[in-house]
Amino acid sequence: MSKGCKLRRISLFLVVWCLSVSGVAAQSNETVAYVQEALQELGYDPGTADGAWGRRTRTALNEYRATFDLPETEDVTGSSLYLLHRAVAAGQTLPFPGRVLEGMEDRAAYLQLRGVVRERHCNNRLNLRSVGANWTPVTRFSESDVSFSGPSPIGSEDWSQTIAEGLSVATANCVSGDTAQCDVLWSYLKKWPVANGLTTGTRKTENSENFNHAAYLANSVLQPLVFATAIVVEAQDPPMAELGPFLDWLYDRVNQFYFISDRNTLVGDTDNTLARHEALAAVLPSMTLGAFIGDVELFERGFPQFEAALLSQRADGSFPTATKRGSLALHYSGLQLSYLFAIAEIAKSQDFDLYEVKWPKGQDLHRAITYMLRGWSNWGKHVLKYAGENEDAPMTPSSAVIDTFTYGFGWLPVYARRFENHPNLSLMNGVSIDPVVCSPAHIAEGRIDRAWCAQAGPPPLTLRAMLLDNSPKVAVFNPAMGFNAGCFLSQSEDLF
Repeated sequence: MSKGCKLRRISLFLVVWCLSVSGVAAQSNETVAYVQEALQELGYDPGTADGAWGRRTRTALNEYRATFDLPETEDVTGSSLYLLHRAVAAGQTLPFPGRVLEGMEDRAAYLQLRGVVRERHCNNRLNLRSVGANWTPVTRFSESDVSFSGPSPIGSEDWSQTIAEGLSVATANCVSGDTAQCDVLWSYLKKWPVANGLTTGTRKTENSENFNHAAYLANSVLQPLVFATAIVVEAQDPPMAELGPFLDWLYDRVNQFYFISDRNTLVGDTDNTLARHEALAAVLPSMTLGAFIGDVELFERGFPQFEAALLSQRADGSFPTATKRGSLALHYSGLQLSYLFAIAEIAKSQDFDLYEVKWPKGQDLHRAITYMLRGWSNWGKHVLKYAGENEDAPMTPSSAVIDTFTYGFGWLPVYARRFENHPNLSLMNGVSIDPVVCSPAHIAEGRIDRAWCAQAGPPPLTLRAMLLDNSPKVAVFNPAMGFNAGCFLSQSEDLF
């Protein structure tokens, strides 16, 4: 375990002592002390390794950076940590710097396949576009709109999701050995620091729900940007003169948008806001960048959120922060699960196994999935009793809309890979979607798309058919998870 962040087992669950709720400084005393110790070991003179940033430490660090043709810096940067963690392993260094997912060689072999299998898992027949040579970075944005410095393939409403999708498809192609796609991907990545991408006028202040929203959009882009960078570096090993500025920009933006509001915005929601899906999203860029550059402090930011979400779980497996979203309760439950699996997978890449943690009241991901299965099959019995609590629901709690059932399945390929013999996977084969979804009354009232119901087939509509056989609108791909889960983590043609 690290010296800086003490990850301990207390009772039967995890407690992380070194991270605050509202944010972590970009350069803590522990990080500075590591930099000083590493520079000393490399033969430089940063002064006493006391964790205090000063002139001697800055001078020594810049002397070290000069050997890689990197410009001088005023503080600790991403490229500096990237180089030091690879040169000097210490308490702040992860065991496998650069590894952001387990089994990347197996993933590369799988992605070299073509045809229905790869299309199902990578694109899910949604015709997702890869990053193109003419794509431009997002420059200044707010929580509600975005402007661009040049021509862009994306619109103002779905910009973050579209970028995440494009990056995921391009990254998968690069992993598969498509060198031309690797070239295009790296060319696109290098544009972001040049354009000073992802700046925002929204102020970062306590209880700022506006900034919380802006951070959610930014983090939806930042995590796949970090993931794509890790893949490009593994595939092409770009020179530090090119990689360094991008890592410095990433490090700055990841710390800027690591922000979790402690304001409860849902009516009746008294749960720890660390458990909200926005809080889980906020830590994914930090965890991925930490794994890539090898830095423990960034990496361990995800553990308090993972813990908070699991400890908030009810006895039936439901998450309060998700089920209080009215008619979108299962949609947000799926997002919650996808984020939790993403955190667990990134942790696993560095040999931290969150799947094996025993929580005090038996809370676990299996129980959450069992609840989802029950909710799909009988919305009124299992979901409405919770969804009705929230008067601020996006739609009336009794409304059954297709978004409730068809999005947020990014967890499924991960689950099928990690727990291939779990009874939940067998149950999915026989789960029928609540008939109320495509009932004549809901079609007549406009609560459900008539064409979707016709395409989905006659009742009973099974979850298996909905996911694998009938509708191109149902995506195992989940950009909110930060990477294409089906593409990078599925094991075989049949997901369950």
